[in-house]
Amino acid sequence: MNPRPSYEWLVRYYSERGHGHNGARASVPSAAEAHQRVLEREQRSPNSTVDAARMIATIRTLSGNGHHGAGPRLLDVGCGYGFFSREALRSGFDVTSLEVASLERQVAARIIGKEPIASSFEDYRTIAGSFDVVLMSHVLEHAWDVNQWIEEARHSLTDGGILAIAVPNFGSVFRIVLGQRDPYVAPPSHLNFFTLGSLRALLEKHGFRVRQAQWVTRIPPSAVTKRLPSVRRAQFLLGLILRCGGWVADRARLGMMVSVYGERT
Repeated sequence: MNPRPSYEWLVRYYSERGHGHNGARASVPSAAEAHQRVLEREQRSPNSTVDAARMIATIRTLSGNGHHGAGPRLLDVGCGYGFFSREALRSGFDVTSLEVASLERQVAARIIGKEPIASSFEDYRTIAGSFDVVLMSHVLEHAWDVNQWIEEARHSLTDGGILAIAVPNFGSVFRIVLGQRDPYVAPPSHLNFFTLGSLRALLEKHGFRVRQAQWVTRIPPSAVTKRLPSVRRAQFLLGLILRCGGWVADRARLGMMVSVYGERT
């Protein structure tokens, strides 16, 4: 995105507005209300739970057993509501979570069992090689300087450590068809747009080797019925068509989301 907002503006924007509400102070729910809404939404569409299980299982396969026999140390950058941190804890990782948005932090504290550190990745200081895994799930598209983030991830990781990134796929068939009407083309929230090729180039530039990539597409039928109310009666058939279409797009590497796992070389 050009022109880009300043780093200070972005930190203030996310600290006050977060990711899950419109940011008007009078309409911001309490932590208890937000927690209940998040759980209800996740129960209806368990996207975060499913994605967390998939990514943490892949990371576990790639990352080994950590140092000195302890559980692998994982840094969850921009943990949001905490579903990925929770899954990592359940899988035996020693988890450190960062989240700059105050409401998300309060909800994550309830979901994870401890409050994340109130810090952006830019302001968080780590000892070199202090983590076995750095996870960035749907946060790199928000970063002010992606090169700084990847270099900081390299500094934070041990040799052979895993950097796991999930972002909207700018090369998806849906973005190609919709152009700038794609819902993930959303400045100033989304500043950066990635394909597998650009992610690979970014990681290799900073000393990572891409070990694996995954594509995921999920289109809820409600996204279609809102625009085409006449198809509501055929919702089951619509859902089947959307799932089949998503499966084909993912196999063709044209899915909506792309996850990349890089190894620090």
